[in-house]
Amino acid sequence: MFNFILKLIDSLVWPLVVLVFIWLVFFVDLRFNLHLNQFGMQPKTLNGLIGIFSMPFLHGDFDHLFSNSIPLLLSLGFIFQYFPEQKLKIIGLSALLTSILLWIIGEKGSNHIGASGLVYAYIFFLVTHAFFTRNKETLAAAFVLIFLYGSLIYGIFPEYGKIIGKNISWEGHLAGAISGVLFGIIFRKQGPQQRMFFEDEDDEDEDDNEFPYWMYPDEDTIIHYHYKDSKQEDD
Repeated sequence: MFNFILKLIDSLVWPLVVLVFIWLVFFVDLRFNLHLNQFGMQPKTLNGLIGIFSMPFLHGDFDHLFSNSIPLLLSLGFIFQYFPEQKLKIIGLSALLTSILLWIIGEKGSNHIGASGLVYAYIFFLVTHAFFTRNKETLAAAFVLIFLYGSLIYGIFPEYGKIIGKNISWEGHLAGAISGVLFGIIFRKQGPQQRMFFEDEDDEDEDDNEFPYWMYPDEDTIIHYHYKDSKQEDD
């Protein structure tokens, strides 16, 4: 358990850098009144394509920023921890596809800001990957994220914003969910996999053996060798 916590802390370093940058953009915009939110994702317009890169770093208010911060930090941290070789592909491709899908399915004339689409993409990626691999660690990570982000399922429906009285980007949530599921399927054979019940972490070196352990004799077994003369074999 202690080693798990240390690995998780280590995997949060770069996600924390990303989160600090998002908060920095928010407070700089607030302090100098730069109106950076105008550079959000504007579907079906050429000018709105800049939102592919700027949207995750822009937030409407402190509540919006804070609600995305913890799920984004943890989901990125879990991806850094469990997919060290594929993390950049997963993070980058999921973000790109989420933005492109939002640009396609979003309502023309709307302006989408915030990192919630990425949160949906990364959480649905982890959930989908855990569903296919049945790995207990990624399953636990997925359940933690679902618990923290309770509106995960409802947020992809347009009626949810009316219920809570907020103008949410349900299209962005839906786009993130689609990309997360897609890449969860694509990367299902990479990263942590299901461990069989007879596997032991200390026995990883046994994979190099030509035969399974039960075919080898016990230490107390005495083997007698009988040699026959070649002439006797000819007879």
